[in-house]
Amino acid sequence: MGKRKSSAKPPPKKRMDKLDTVFSCPFCNHGTSVECRIDMKNLIGEASCRICQESFSTTVTECLLSLQLYLNQ
Repeated sequence: MGKRKSSAKPPPKKRMDKLDTVFSCPFCNHGTSVECRIDMKNLIGEASCRICQESFSTTVTECLLSLQLYLNQ
C-alpha cells in the first residue's frame, strides 16, 4: 500500500506591528505631544497637541488608522 499525499501547510500569517498613537507636533516640534484618537461609534478621528493646543478632526472609515489621520494635517 502506498502512502497518502500530505497536504501542504498554509504559510504562517504575518503579524502586523501596532502603529504609534503619539507623534511629534508639526507646528511646535514638541516630541510626543500629538495624540490621535478614533471614535468608531461616531466615525470621527481627532489629532490634538497637548502643548500648543492645535487640533485636527475628520470623518473616518474603518480602514483609516492613526498614522493616516496624522498625515492628513
